[in-house]
Amino acid sequence: MSNIYEGYLRPYGYAELLEDLISFKDIFGKSINVKVIGNSVKGRLLPLIKIGRGQRKLLLIGATHGREFVSTAFIMRSLYELLNSSEELSESCLYVVPMLNPDSVEISLLRDFPVQGDCDRGFFKNNANNINLNANFPYYFAKVPKRRQGGRIAASEPETKALIGLCKKEKFDLAVSLHARGNCIFWRDLGNGEVKGDFLLAQKLSKSCGFELVSPTKNAEDYSGGFENWFRCRFKKPALCVELVKDEDISFSDMCKSFDEAVLWDKTKDFLKSYITFS
Repeated sequence: MSNIYEGYLRPYGYAELLEDLISFKDIFGKSINVKVIGNSVKGRLLPLIKIGRGQRKLLLIGATHGREFVSTAFIMRSLYELLNSSEELSESCLYVVPMLNPDSVEISLLRDFPVQGDCDRGFFKNNANNINLNANFPYYFAKVPKRRQGGRIAASEPETKALIGLCKKEKFDLAVSLHARGNCIFWRDLGNGEVKGDFLLAQKLSKSCGFELVSPTKNAEDYSGGFENWFRCRFKKPALCVELVKDEDISFSDMCKSFDEAVLWDKTKDFLKSYITFS
């Protein structure tokens, strides 16, 4: 098992995720169910973790952008703490896509290369086709500016299609996508307007973890093509983008090396509990 549970010291990539998933199954047995929702551009599996049997379905996503692999480490440590506790998901069922963009994670860790083109691999966030997944969803897609690299066609990427398919199948009540950095919460956009429960969920997570609430996003160029924005439009349910790591001096590559400090673990360790108990 990787060492995020005792103070993380090394990068958290695709191999580390698969290692932990195997360990989780060995340790927690039937308390955790692991499936696959699709494949990345380069054929890597996109795992889905399912915990609980309640009626309310909650979705949690990590590593939409490869360089933000600390979000996956945060998710896996949070799940480990949850499964080790006496907390039971009697009312909810938690679905977790811990690493939506595994190719990009491996590229940003200098373990792989994009399909084509030169890039700063250590700062890489797009998928292997060099498409920004968080600008590739079919929501105000014509408004996505070229600089955001959303691609020419909405939902063109296999990772995007896999997540859309999962959402349409399960019809989640809530969704949260973890990113880095900012230590803040994006919870509403002008295109969707108010979605019932969006402010209450954002407020609860803010109070629990100290995240700053960002004013509703007004510029369509900023919210077009985003996952949480598409989710709100498609299902009329709250969907949040939560940005971990406030310290601008901590590089993406060093976030896991100083994990507790980077994610402010003493404050954010109750994030998952706050999320699954929201009603």
